Formats: sequence, structure tokens, C-alpha cells
Amino acid sequence: MAIGTGRTAASSGPAASSMPSLEAGAELERTLDRLEARMEALQFSLRTRRASPRFALWRHDLRETRETWFRLADPGGTDPTPEGS
Repeated sequence: MAIGTGRTAASSGPAASSMPSLEAGAELERTLDRLEARMEALQFSLRTRRASPRFALWRHDLRETRETWFRLADPGGTDPTPEGS
């Protein structure tokens, strides 16, 4: 592996950079799945524990997690949910 680049010698070159690898796609899917699970857990906490002192933190964390999910799932798209919701 080249130091500082995070790429192996076998994955360098124009063909490797233009076509995502199977491993990268699988890692992206796992990351999106983890983010979805986190959003579901945060939504559950928000629905069931409104009086919690952590409510504002959970709401902020849910917003940040949603933004991350959309940025990874569709890099050129936009979040269809308005910021205030």
C-alpha cells in the first residue's frame, strides 16, 4: 500500500479510479445500513422519551445522521426533508 494514499498498488491506475470496486460498494452499503439503523433508533428515542434531557441532542444527531446518509446515498442530490423538520 502506498503510504498516505490508502490505495494498494493493484488498485491504482485509470481503470481502478473510474470503476468502483466491489469491496467499496459493499462497504458503502454497510455504512448506509448502519446509518439507517441509527436513524431508526434515534427516531424511536425521540418518540418515546420526549421529556428526556437528551431530546435536543438526539434531534440534532438525527439531523446530522440523515444529512450524512443523503450525502453518501446520492452525492449529487438534495435532502428532500426541509431543515426545520
